[in-house]
Amino acid sequence: MKISLSVIILTYNEEINLPCALNSVVNWADQVFIVDSFSTDKTLDIAKSYNVPVYQNLWKDWATQRNWALDNLPLKHDWVLFLDADECVSTKLSEEVRGTLKNVPDEVNGFYINRRFKFLGRELKHGSYNPNWVLRLVRTNKLRILSAGDSEYFKVEGKVLRLKSFMFHEDKKDLAFFINKHNKISELATKKLFNKEKNSNEDDPRRYAVEGKYRVLLKENILNKLPLFWRPFFLFIYKYFLKLGFMDGKEGLIYYFLHDFWYPFLIDAKILEMRKKPNK
Repeated sequence: MKISLSVIILTYNEEINLPCALNSVVNWADQVFIVDSFSTDKTLDIAKSYNVPVYQNLWKDWATQRNWALDNLPLKHDWVLFLDADECVSTKLSEEVRGTLKNVPDEVNGFYINRRFKFLGRELKHGSYNPNWVLRLVRTNKLRILSAGDSEYFKVEGKVLRLKSFMFHEDKKDLAFFINKHNKISELATKKLFNKEKNSNEDDPRRYAVEGKYRVLLKENILNKLPLFWRPFFLFIYKYFLKLGFMDGKEGLIYYFLHDFWYPFLIDAKILEMRKKPNK
């Protein structure tokens, strides 16, 4: 029997990853939606084969796309689960969600889920990726997502708890895609940092449970204010050495170097480039 839950999956050319995500939710969640950014591969055909409705909207950033989904999809349930196309819900998590949503206290409006992270087929168990808490299961009318350049923050009014079970994250695309993707989204981060943009939130933030509150404070108030090229060295040393990322083998070395050194280094290089442009 399916439960009263709406699942929203964002896609763009996700034919490799999408079947795992769909298989993990279609048999127990009452509503499953695909919000697609005009894919050109077989993503839409896969969604059709699962009889999952597809809505399309031009992609600006993750926060804008998720908020658009909340505002435009025919959601009929009080709770929504956001799932990326490269994420899969474990059997234990589906069972826990089923049991949890039967009797949720009125003051509880969201749940964190531990996301176990795989890269090149290996689970990363160190470097701040175990546990990796993400706020994804929320009351539909209590959620907005704040844009933060190349990232996003879920904002939920009320109490937020943690579930015991986990989801998997594993992007099966190749390293060329990883590099091209991060080169693209670095433009969002560069623009945000260069223009010193802030999250638009007119309400008192103390009223809300903002996803990863302390991580957000560290990133926005300390890391993003460091001099250029300090941040990549700090992040890599912290995650690879202090958080024992070196214990995740060759796959870990590749990931921590690319994601926590090369990527922030690229952003800082682009900021320097923008500073040197005339009439910037």
